[in-house]
Amino acid sequence: MTTTLRARGLSVHFGATVAVQPLDLDLHPGRLVAVTGPSGAGKSSLLGALAGLYPAAGGTVELDGTPLRDRDDAVARHVVLIPQGNALVRLLSAEENVALPLLDRRHRHVREAARDALTSVGLAESSGQLVEELSGGQQQRLAIARGLAERGAIVLADEPTSELDAANRALVMALLRAESNRGAAVLVATHDPDAAALCDAELCLDEGAATWIRHEDGHHAPEPRREEI
Repeated sequence: MTTTLRARGLSVHFGATVAVQPLDLDLHPGRLVAVTGPSGAGKSSLLGALAGLYPAAGGTVELDGTPLRDRDDAVARHVVLIPQGNALVRLLSAEENVALPLLDRRHRHVREAARDALTSVGLAESSGQLVEELSGGQQQRLAIARGLAERGAIVLADEPTSELDAANRALVMALLRAESNRGAAVLVATHDPDAAALCDAELCLDEGAATWIRHEDGHHAPEPRREEI
């Protein structure tokens, strides 16, 4: 499954606050792209709009030319969001948290997929633990495992390395690279310059305004608003 995400003139508002100014974006299969910028710059708002969590104030989001309607539509079309803050179910075990979205999709091998994902992030021995029994870093890796298990066509990861040590940051970025290598289109919101450097391209947001910092070929581009990536 390969899917291209395309946004045109996409903007995000919360009341009178402009979180993301109009931007164009093409995210292609096999690409790992970073969205950088300071806290409050609009990174999470952009990923939320691309994931269908809330309607855009302006512009469009399309998957392979078909408009994205809402979050339910995005889930049905294999848009995976790994949110900042994890959004884990605290009353469930680690394995149950990973398995939950797979049950919604009637995945044939739920337990096997959940355990494989936990193993990939180094949490195989914690599969039976409740969320509240895990450290902050373990919870973050659990959320990443849940996203990986879904094998999305589009993977949107919001600050996936923010609470991790150097070894686990490298592990997570390698796993996200593996997602792009299998054909997913991957967008990573991060304030970590080392994580951004591992991506194919970098889009910087500052007070909601987008600037392309680096293209896939590694060249720096000071300000194109629209770019094929």
